[in-house]
Amino acid sequence: MAEKKPITGLTLKLIHRDSIEPGNLTDIEKLHKLIDRSKLRALHLFSTVTNQPDGFNHHPLLKYESGNYVVQIGVGTPPPSDKYYLILDTGSDLVWLQCGGCDECFPQTQPMYNPHDSSTYQMIPCNHPLCDPYPCDDGHCNYEQAYSKDVYARGILSKDGFVFVDDVNHNVTFLDGVIFGCGYQNHGFEFAANPNNNIVGVFGLGPGHRSFTSQFDFQRRFSYCLADWQFGPPQKTSKLVFGDDALLPISGRVQTTPIVATSARFYYLKLKDMTVGEKRIGFAPGTFDRKPDNSGGFIIDSGTSISFFVKSVYDVVRQAILDYMKPYNLSIIDGSKYKLDLCFKRPEGFGKFPSILLHFQGSEYPEQEAELTIDPFGVFFIGDKDPYFCLGILPTPGPNQINILGAKQQVNNRFLFDGTNNTLSFIPEVCELS
Repeated sequence: MAEKKPITGLTLKLIHRDSIEPGNLTDIEKLHKLIDRSKLRALHLFSTVTNQPDGFNHHPLLKYESGNYVVQIGVGTPPPSDKYYLILDTGSDLVWLQCGGCDECFPQTQPMYNPHDSSTYQMIPCNHPLCDPYPCDDGHCNYEQAYSKDVYARGILSKDGFVFVDDVNHNVTFLDGVIFGCGYQNHGFEFAANPNNNIVGVFGLGPGHRSFTSQFDFQRRFSYCLADWQFGPPQKTSKLVFGDDALLPISGRVQTTPIVATSARFYYLKLKDMTVGEKRIGFAPGTFDRKPDNSGGFIIDSGTSISFFVKSVYDVVRQAILDYMKPYNLSIIDGSKYKLDLCFKRPEGFGKFPSILLHFQGSEYPEQEAELTIDPFGVFFIGDKDPYFCLGILPTPGPNQINILGAKQQVNNRFLFDGTNNTLSFIPEVCELS
């Protein structure tokens, strides 16, 4: 029996979703899948913040891509033998999973969670503060979590115990009273196309009041450190840490920038400028600010595999990369083979890759800066068997005007999200050793 105890900290294994979706893909095929997933995620984010059409109808087989990483949980009392994978999503608040007896379901390999089998399951009543503004039916609270026009999860807002297993130390933690969505109508999710799907729902970590971090004594704090990867999942797993366990190293220089206060369900940051190699670009003030129509702005999102910049910004960064590479007389090659834009032929032994430095507003004084370094393995995809390297950043797809710092450009940094103080802190770290 899992031990029940007050929880002020929690550490979970953060699993790259490709590691639970086995396949015999080549590196190029893995890269194509990653790029397609990222473009659709960017379309989704833009449509969510602006309420504009997102163009998903142009991608009937991949209507919605929801992220790169999953966490594993058990639900109910007694603790079940079945463990479920939920997609980590910093762009939505609600935790939800499919429930037995659902009217509209996607396939999953494991038996569905059945609330009738759990002695601790409860439906959330209409007068609960987390019910507002959800509708009510027969005294219980219904929910709808919309991800785009044709992608949504609907069901009953519920409460039950969640079981978390630490695979390293084999500790079992039972967290009582997690509020989540018991999904009975789940429509438009891309993992529905996989008959061997292992993903059963979403683990929302957005800044809203229904987020997992807002429910318990976690001080609305969580941190993660993403291990380096190129084409497939990293060899080492990463960790997702909450509350008292979410600490940054006392050695080294911790950088802190404010999370811009908005009503949106994403984490907006105040980016001021960039440096490529040793050359600071000098973007005009306000370039990365959010516009009155909710376009623009700069979002950090672990669910998007690579970064996207609006075209005017991307073109400047692209030219700065070209200027950096000019003294080395490298051949530019067609990037369409890799579904990327700027690619070079890599001579044997070549290693002169630039880093990119992001200059954010400091947390205490506007004139201060917090600097995040994207190392060369975060900036580029570097071929192993094939002698090439490509810029791992693309212009935002379609008419979209939003800048996204994706997962590849976050590797080997530890990030601490502090929802109480509305700050993001970070420090370089070799994540596979953490």
